[in-house]
Amino acid sequence: MVLFAGSLNIGWNLYLRSVNRLPGKSNEVMVTFDDGPHPVYTGKVLDLLAKREVKALFFMIGERAVANPELVKRVADEGHTIGIHSMKHTAGFTIKSAIGVKEDLTRCKEVLEEISGREVNFFRPPYGVTNPNIANAVKALGLVCVGWNIRSFDTVISSNNRVVRRVAGKLFPGGIILMHDSLPASVKVLEGVLEEIQKIGLKTTVLK
Repeated sequence: MVLFAGSLNIGWNLYLRSVNRLPGKSNEVMVTFDDGPHPVYTGKVLDLLAKREVKALFFMIGERAVANPELVKRVADEGHTIGIHSMKHTAGFTIKSAIGVKEDLTRCKEVLEEISGREVNFFRPPYGVTNPNIANAVKALGLVCVGWNIRSFDTVISSNNRVVRRVAGKLFPGGIILMHDSLPASVKVLEGVLEEIQKIGLKTTVLK
């Protein structure tokens, strides 16, 4: 039971040590997005980030990257960082063998690097699940696993204002914010979150 619970909580570092907060004591937070690129919403998120001069870390699903290569290129060209979020982001990923996980992550890495022209070394597991097979694959590929410590719950909370208030109440130096660029509300939520970050005097940064 403990092992099962641990496999569902990336923050426990039970199987795989992850970056769950920014290193050092700087007055910075990092904005991260999962599940893109989305053919409509990712571009709008990028427009807002460019307007606010903010860089972010995008964990991309391989098959969506293949379907939207121009957005992958744009993310890279505009100075953001790209990370691996598996090829398909299905529940089946969490029960793959070690070989299956490694093949999936290798393919996703190859896809993202080929399209972006950049090296891709960051990884965030689908659903935040870690287990021995995922850990072994990540270590074999030399990837850096990145978690979060401020979860927006933007996929389950229907009110944009509630999502923003939730994030605002948890902001602190070293925070890693989990959001999604695949939702109709992505831009509105991001706009509110960036305003709250600025309001309390924090700055944004991104892992490279």
